[in-house]
Amino acid sequence: MLVLHKLLPLIVSPLGLVVGLLILSVVLRRRAPTVLALGVLLIGSLPLTGNRLWIALESDYPYRPIASVENADAVVVLSGTVRSIETSEGVVTQWGNADRFMTGVDLVKAGKAPLIIFTRGQQPWSNLPPEGEILAQRAISMGVRSDQILLTGIVTNTADEAEEVRILVEFAGMERLLLVTSAFHMPRAKMLFDRVGINSIPYPTDFKSSRGNLDWLAFIPSADGLNTTSKAVREFIGRLYYSIKYATENRVVTP
Repeated sequence: MLVLHKLLPLIVSPLGLVVGLLILSVVLRRRAPTVLALGVLLIGSLPLTGNRLWIALESDYPYRPIASVENADAVVVLSGTVRSIETSEGVVTQWGNADRFMTGVDLVKAGKAPLIIFTRGQQPWSNLPPEGEILAQRAISMGVRSDQILLTGIVTNTADEAEEVRILVEFAGMERLLLVTSAFHMPRAKMLFDRVGINSIPYPTDFKSSRGNLDWLAFIPSADGLNTTSKAVREFIGRLYYSIKYATENRVVTP
């Protein structure tokens, strides 16, 4: 199932659709699928397209200053901020995006919660350290006390994170958490945390869309534009998957 979750977004991504249409064009010996493939590639490669999709993804949870955030029992920071590589000097950690981590630490230092929870994200095929363990050490180096840090069990996706955090919440008797993740990811994360009964206050970070006036480069196709569009499509697919999954489960449970 985990492999399916990773492969499905690739298949229905702009690039996946282009490849599929080109194969269809060869099999059917028709030009129409090729023309459609070029159209998908052109539109998907426009920075304008990706930016508009990201604006839609981030619209539910706009930015707000830390001072406006309610206090909670703990801050939970979802994985997805670092990557580790094996070198001749051992395992080296590099930031993919530090926003989630930095925001979580800032909330604790601002007194919004006495504890911070890091999720131990790790894929089954990886032998590198779980992300939460790396972030815990970084937090300690920045002045967060070790007794303020909690770690979940090993997790592979957001649904696992919600379940593992629920176990910690119930064990520690916490009533409310500050949920920190990227703005585009927050609707799906909040849905999953609500699903397991966690009372969470969403605090989005890592905003990616440009809401100002776009320049002429936004209308020039590029590889970066295609990548931006593809990542946005991937998140929409994730939301759709869990919406269908839980709607189906509710129909089965409801008499």
